[in-house]
Amino acid sequence: MKEDSDIAFHFQVYFGNRVVMNSREFRIWKEEVESKNMPFQDAQEFELKIWVLEDKYQVMVNGQAYYNFNHRIPVSSVKMVQVWRDVALTKFNVSN
Repeated sequence: MKEDSDIAFHFQVYFGNRVVMNSREFRIWKEEVESKNMPFQDAQEFELKIWVLEDKYQVMVNGQAYYNFNHRIPVSSVKMVQVWRDVALTKFNVSN
């Protein structure tokens, strides 16, 4: 939970352009996974769900599966979720 902690799943939207997914382990960023598939629109509300499956994170946007990111760090080591930048959350839920 430090500034240079491992990051199991980094998900970043560049509105109107691309989505980048990555992970960081031992202070080293791994190879980015990039998608030009863009269901997000600037200043428009959206529902984002991240399912933690056995082998990957599955990202759902407005009820549709859009992105998959294979686990690179054991899920059991994940301790927190961080939402950062200009985002207004209306609901946040963790369930199993």
